[in-house]
Amino acid sequence: MPTRAENLANRFEQAVNDFAQTIEQIPDDKWTAQGGPEGWTIASVAQHVSGQFPLEMEYITAAAEGKEMPAYSWDDINTRNESRAEKNSAASKAEVLRELRDGAASTAAYVRELSDEQLDRTGALALAGGASVSAQQLIEGGVLIDHVRGHMKSLQA
Repeated sequence: MPTRAENLANRFEQAVNDFAQTIEQIPDDKWTAQGGPEGWTIASVAQHVSGQFPLEMEYITAAAEGKEMPAYSWDDINTRNESRAEKNSAASKAEVLRELRDGAASTAAYVRELSDEQLDRTGALALAGGASVSAQQLIEGGVLIDHVRGHMKSLQA
């Protein structure tokens, strides 16, 4: 029987696979078009997801390892996201897919190894007004799995 961590890693990998398939289905002539609620190019939205895993891992590892969560503000995150969106407005589909798959593989490997105790550990999330969130909530919620799925819906629209 799979552990909680294995189930989470499998769900994450499925979300990433679905996201990759969505990227692959986007016609090349639409790749650099503006779209979605983000106001970014399709390439920027896709790269936002593929390039976000290191930041997301900062939060997940802090919670899982009982360390202080990053103290980024929404202004910090939004400034970073806008800068990356501009820089990657014409990122190639191949680059994005490679970054997506490589980042997802290491992220899933980390998640798969977490114990139930680590998944249950909590930390104060500044982005949520200091609310206490567990590593599992970060993995499932807007920080990892739901982040991928949310932007996938944007690409599909």
